[in-house]
Amino acid sequence: MRILELGKFYPPYRGGMETLLKSWAEGFVARGAGVECVVANDRGRTQVSNINGVSVRRLATFGQIWSVSVCPSYLWSTRLRGADVWHAHFPNPLADVAVLLGSAVTPLVLHYHSDVVRQAGLMWLYRPLLQGVLRRATRIVVATPQHIDFSPWLPAWREKCRVIPFGIDRRPLELTPAVAAEVARLRAVAKGRAILLNIGRLVTYKGQRYLIEALRELNAEAWFAGDGPLRADLERVASEAGVAERVRFWGSVDERLLVSLLHACDLFVLPSTTSNEAFGLVQVEAMACGKPVISCALRSGVPFVNQDQVTGLVVPPADSTALASAIQELLCDDARRRSFGEAAKRRAQEEFDQTVMLDRYWALFQEVRTSTPVS
Repeated sequence: MRILELGKFYPPYRGGMETLLKSWAEGFVARGAGVECVVANDRGRTQVSNINGVSVRRLATFGQIWSVSVCPSYLWSTRLRGADVWHAHFPNPLADVAVLLGSAVTPLVLHYHSDVVRQAGLMWLYRPLLQGVLRRATRIVVATPQHIDFSPWLPAWREKCRVIPFGIDRRPLELTPAVAAEVARLRAVAKGRAILLNIGRLVTYKGQRYLIEALRELNAEAWFAGDGPLRADLERVASEAGVAERVRFWGSVDERLLVSLLHACDLFVLPSTTSNEAFGLVQVEAMACGKPVISCALRSGVPFVNQDQVTGLVVPPADSTALASAIQELLCDDARRRSFGEAAKRRAQEEFDQTVMLDRYWALFQEVRTSTPVS
């Protein structure tokens, strides 16, 4: 089977979608497929390389408009690259145009990552393109049922939608002796206080300020792994709340330290406040390490991943008091926290494992090669 992946960027470019794209591409190669991945470059020339069996074609790019790469050659990629199945990732206007300009019969599996949120004001311009792509898709894949239910566009195409949750490679997250030694060092840094961990860019919708404000009611430390434009603002919030000595910004960390932080924490907290947080893959990483999660009741897939009263607790968004109450509830109940952590680890293994995700995708690709399109 020949698969053409139509992505935005490809590692070493860092991002959740890029990490998943690499997992899909290499996983399909391992199952015997020929995989070519078309993405935008970060410079004005095209570069082609083979990475672990994946042919990665980074196309010449000349800046961005409204966060969309100016990459003219991308638009013709479906005509120039032969494939049995196209796998495109929405939102990505370049891929949308490419599939509409390409063959009308090649099966298209469209992974619908999220609705357009940040550029919602431009939907009057984007709507015809979006509707054309949804009509053209053979199957539309979403990571959770909530992606369909809460979308203004997908319910009309429910018949062709399939739910395949994201999966991760859990092996790098194992608690090795080296990781255990680093965990002991990190726990000593906390000086006996509980550790509340958050991983992600420091941006508004991630809601980190509410975790910092919640510290006023807790005997705990908040640790943030990741960087972003709000760091100075969050440091100011911590200072004004009188908790600056219990807030630690680790910045961008390597994978080894990230794994150690996940194992060192008592709770993983994802206080994101909007549906920009469509899934929260970092929740799965924490769950795979046996950590209970506290997240927010968003109109997205976040509460699907972390099940309230099963793998952790779900609280109202943008509410530091409710967040503090939930954290305190679990910090005061070791048995319940342990039970949630064990359930979280099982759910990560059974539902969000990379192999499970790839098997489901592989079955879908086999299906679309022989299916009658749903119009």
